[in-house]
Amino acid sequence: MIDFLSWVGAVGGIGAVFAVLMFLIYRHDRKMSEDRLSEDRKYMEDRLTALIETYNQAVQENTKILAELFTYLKAKNGNRQ
Repeated sequence: MIDFLSWVGAVGGIGAVFAVLMFLIYRHDRKMSEDRLSEDRKYMEDRLTALIETYNQAVQENTKILAELFTYLKAKNGNRQ
């Protein structure tokens, strides 16, 4: 027990020991938070990519339909403007 107290006194006192302990806990917590945020960000990016692909597909289909409608109306009206 005396050896432990001597060691605590040698490293700067109980405040220094608590400061190091708090820093280690903080660093561990930050690493876990960053890992969790990284996973969440990856999930959101995957969802956004799927949404964008669906949107682009719908726009392409609508463009084709509008082009066909324009061609049909032009043919039906005899190229009148």
